[in-house]
Amino acid sequence: MSSHEATTIPSLGSIARLSRRMCAVIAIGAALSLGAVIWVWLSPGFIEQHMAQRLGLAGASIAVDAGTRLVGFAVSMVPMAVLLVLLSDAFLLFDGYRRGEIFTDAAPARLRRIGLCMIALAVLRPLTATVLGVVLTAGNPPGERFLSIGLSMDDYMIGAFGGLILAIGHVMVEAKRLADETREIV
Repeated sequence: MSSHEATTIPSLGSIARLSRRMCAVIAIGAALSLGAVIWVWLSPGFIEQHMAQRLGLAGASIAVDAGTRLVGFAVSMVPMAVLLVLLSDAFLLFDGYRRGEIFTDAAPARLRRIGLCMIALAVLRPLTATVLGVVLTAGNPPGERFLSIGLSMDDYMIGAFGGLILAIGHVMVEAKRLADETREIV
């Protein structure tokens, strides 16, 4: 068997059921996440009441005009694009598991991309929040513009789990290589 062929396992009832559920959860999560970003930037009141506080701009004067919201949406779409790539790979990974494609070249490659995307999100989240704070206060007079940089334990945990998933992907590549070598010897 070449390294590009799929190794399928025909009877994986519980894995197939879990994977089917995960595909549904991921698809719903992707749609809700994208919908939430669109809704936030179409809702000036939400930006004023909740987004400003989350960005460390509570009490600051912020702009919620159409141009600012468009730029804010564009900035928010950078981590959203990474999240959608991550979710797409997760969906494809679980869809392969659902079909019994466990020990394939695609599975560890997807795990590695998921890990890399999580690490990228851990970096992008605080950067995006900083840029959004600048965007929302850029129209203020000098002295009333804000540059707020915040790091959270969530960002660290996302990055740490991303590193874990990345490592698991690398281990799976090596395990498959060793299994293929053993199969050739026997």
